[in-house]
Parts: sequence; C-alpha cells; structure tokens
Amino acid sequence: MAGAIVKYGIIGVGMMGREHLVNLYHLRTQGVAVVAIADPHLPSQQLALDLAHSFTWPLKVFSGHQELLDSGLCDVLVVSTPNMTHHRILMDIINHSKPHHVLVEKPLCTTISHCKEVVNAARKRPDILVQVGLEYRYMPPVAKLIEIVKGGNLGHVKMVAIREHRFPFLVKVNNWNRFNINSGGTLVEKCCHFFDLMRLFVGANPVRVMASGAIDVNHKDEVYDGKVPDIIDNAYVIVEFDNGSRGMLDLCMFAEGSKNEQEISVVGDIGKGEAFVPESVVQFGTREAGRDGVQTLKAEDHRIKWVASLLNISSIN
Repeated sequence: MAGAIVKYGIIGVGMMGREHLVNLYHLRTQGVAVVAIADPHLPSQQLALDLAHSFTWPLKVFSGHQELLDSGLCDVLVVSTPNMTHHRILMDIINHSKPHHVLVEKPLCTTISHCKEVVNAARKRPDILVQVGLEYRYMPPVAKLIEIVKGGNLGHVKMVAIREHRFPFLVKVNNWNRFNINSGGTLVEKCCHFFDLMRLFVGANPVRVMASGAIDVNHKDEVYDGKVPDIIDNAYVIVEFDNGSRGMLDLCMFAEGSKNEQEISVVGDIGKGEAFVPESVVQFGTREAGRDGVQTLKAEDHRIKWVASLLNISSIN
C-alpha cells in the first residue's frame, strides 16, 4: 500500500547483521524500518541496540528467530546467522503462517540436500520471495564486466579465471567459521561468490569439478575446545560447464600483500574482459583490435550512495 512502512527484522546481528542494519537505515527515506532483531549472543544484541539507538530506531529484541516470527512484527527478514543455522531458520520462515520475504546471507545452506529442501519449500510459497545475498554480482566493476559480457562484446565465453588473494577469515562468535562442519568449508563459505559468477558469465551449468587445496599457513596454531581448525587456506579449482566453457579459481588466504583482492578474467572467442576489486577498474578489448585497442575504465555506480565500512563495525560476528 502506498506510503506504508516496510518493517524489517534481522536474524543474527553480528558483523554482517549490523552492516545490514546500517544499510537499511540509509534506505529509511524509501519507506523501510528495522523494528526487530533476534540473536542469542548478548554482546551482539547490545552492539545492534547501540547502533539502532544512534539512529533513534526502537528495536524489539528476541533471543531466537521463532519468537521474532511469532511476534508478527515484520514483513521482511534478513538472515545473517552462522552458515550451519540457515537451513533450520529458513525452513521455519518459509513454513510460517505469516508470509515473510527473506534475504539470506550466502551460502544458502551448507549441504546440497538442505539447499534442495529450502528451494523446494520456497517454490511452494509463491507469496514470498527468498533471495541469497550474493553481492559480488552488484559490485560496480563486476556488474560492469557482466554488462560487457552479456552485451556480446566478448563473443561466446570460453574461459573464466578468478583469482582471490586476500587476508584470512575474521574472528567470529565462538569461532564457528574455523570448522568445515559449521561453515561448509572455505570453498562454500567464501568462494560460492565466484562459482556463482562463473555460472553467470558462461550461461551454463557445471558438470565436472577438479580441485586441489590445503591448510598451509592459517589457523594451524589455533585450538578451540581441543580441536584444531580444519578449513583450507588455499586452493585451485577447475569447473567444466555443460556448454564446453571452463572456469578456474585461484584462492589464497595468506596473500595480504596484493593490490587487488579479486582479479576476474572472462575470455570469449572475440575478446577479453577483466575486473579488478577493490581498485574498481575494468579493462576489455577484442582480438581484432589487439593490445592497442584495450579500453580501461573506472567502474562506478552512482545509485550506490552509502558503503558500510567494515572498519567502523566490530569484527565480532
């Protein structure tokens, strides 16, 4: 209804949940408001309340998602809880009598069977929208490269190469992201972004995967409840698609000495395009024009007015 406020609830108010709170505050003039949060972790609750207080937003606080759902306060929910909790929370949201649109942080779930269960349940609820937060699609340099590829400027895509060289995983509540059983593993937790982009660029589905990874540097001296973290910190992955295209991921999480965290290359039969993050530069050219014909541009999206800085939000999730 015109003029009505869309009421949001955030389930999980660690680092990412509080970033959503900040971003939604900046959208307040568009008719949105966060009215409730749910999180069993008291320090995270307090940090979210402090943020909301600075916005003069009153929040109803719940210790669990079911209580928030049953309150009937919200129209839309953002799920930014640890990965291993997504399945149960999403199923409860989808099966609830009151319809709630939902944005869930990636990954959808940590297992294939749980992903299928959520997708099948969501298809039975045409009254709600379930979206996975794969924000790399919308970063200006990546969005520009997608536009170039989809515009046919490179021809038929044959190869996609993505290099992510970055810092280790941040510290999270109870160190849940240090273990595969909780996160789904590094290639699920972090790299689902890149497999999503590969599929988007080539316009096809994967049929074969080859990979090699290891725990070589990070977290080897950490122990939690007597257990040493088992998440890999580097890998090479090759994905073959049903249209003959191939994708490759080069991941290293002990490579802070890099100008760009992500370098994305897409090569078609008539041209090549590249995106660099966070430098926010895109380059593209054709085989016919050669090296001298390569265009370089700074990728910007003036619709993006605010960027929540992780430097201004606690790294405890």
